[in-house]
Amino acid sequence: MFKKCRQLHLWIGLFTSILILIEAATGLIMLEPWLIGLNQPAIEQGSHWEKANMVNSSKESVLVEGPVPQGGGFSNNNSLMGFIRNLHQGRIGSTNIAVFLDIAAIGLIMLSITGIILSVKILKAQFFAKN
Repeated sequence: MFKKCRQLHLWIGLFTSILILIEAATGLIMLEPWLIGLNQPAIEQGSHWEKANMVNSSKESVLVEGPVPQGGGFSNNNSLMGFIRNLHQGRIGSTNIAVFLDIAAIGLIMLSITGIILSVKILKAQFFAKN
């Protein structure tokens, strides 16, 4: 039972580490677009959230890239969604916390990469032990 639990943990950890690596890397690029040669953050260039608030006056329809959550756009910055949006843009109120998000993203990238390396080493050792 213990061995099966370790194997399950190993495979789930490997799979989710890859997803966390992707999320952390893309989040870091959104906050620091200069890493890929852009001048301003993708969030400021016109994010899904901003486009969800744009109304086409001639058709009275919401222009979005994806589905609009229930209740329409997110124009109320005091709402939970406004807080979450600002948090992901590196702000809490008027305080800039982008540096802390950068540090967290770099830490997650490093942890994910080392976790993937360790998982692959364990899987290779298990494979060669069976053969």
